[in-house]
Amino acid sequence: MSKPIRGYSDIPGWFWWIDRQLFATILDAQADSAPGVLVELGTYKGKSAVIIGNHVRPGERFVVLDLFGRTELLTDTAADRANRTEAERSYATLDRLTFEQNYLALHDQLPEIIEAPSTAIVESVQPDTVRFLHVDASHLYPYVREDARNAKSMLRSDGVVVFDDWRGEHTPGVTAAVFESVFADGLIPFALTPTKFYGVFGDPEPYLTVVRDLIKNDDRVWGEEQEILGRQVPRLNLIKQKEAPKGTMSDADIDRISERLITKLGPALNGLRAT
Repeated sequence: MSKPIRGYSDIPGWFWWIDRQLFATILDAQADSAPGVLVELGTYKGKSAVIIGNHVRPGERFVVLDLFGRTELLTDTAADRANRTEAERSYATLDRLTFEQNYLALHDQLPEIIEAPSTAIVESVQPDTVRFLHVDASHLYPYVREDARNAKSMLRSDGVVVFDDWRGEHTPGVTAAVFESVFADGLIPFALTPTKFYGVFGDPEPYLTVVRDLIKNDDRVWGEEQEILGRQVPRLNLIKQKEAPKGTMSDADIDRISERLITKLGPALNGLRAT
């Protein structure tokens, strides 16, 4: 029997403290903008979706797309066969009902849910309408490349796209596809964390401002800037906190330890999840 969901930390998954802060910071910065669409491609059991859901405004759509274990929806092309292998190896226990239960434990209403590969999102979301897009679906290059192209089409001029696992040694397809989009399609990074890449196809300055303010004003956040293609890009992480009383750990402490374990043991853990 699964553990009842009483709060955010009860939802299984990998969504680190620094990214929760950045998601909230960016979505708060959009609070006075025109209504738009929010999209998550690949949601696992809902850990990041419930954070995005906190920022859905009246009249807006929040669209969540995932295979939810339904690999029969994939075709028999070489790319889909590789995607099926990845899904069955890493997400064998994933199902839609678990996501819905987790989400409804913290929200009154479900988002729009689509069961499909990520490339199908353009059938449900119009061009130039999305203000926030989180991409955490297939990690294979052909899919992420198409996700990046679709992001450029779907995002409005002030829209933000976030790519997960942009630098992992077990996800080189994400790295290749994201930076191909930087070099060839005009994707501009405005923040980098250990696991996520934050970018725009429009003006990055408004988001650079709020990211720099977060670094300056939150003493839990460490940051520095490096140059990419002539632009300064902040990279951020959690500062090691002062030692807590013996026997106590904060959520941030748990995230930090989990991140180190996932970095070292990620491929092995993926294999264990499939057994």
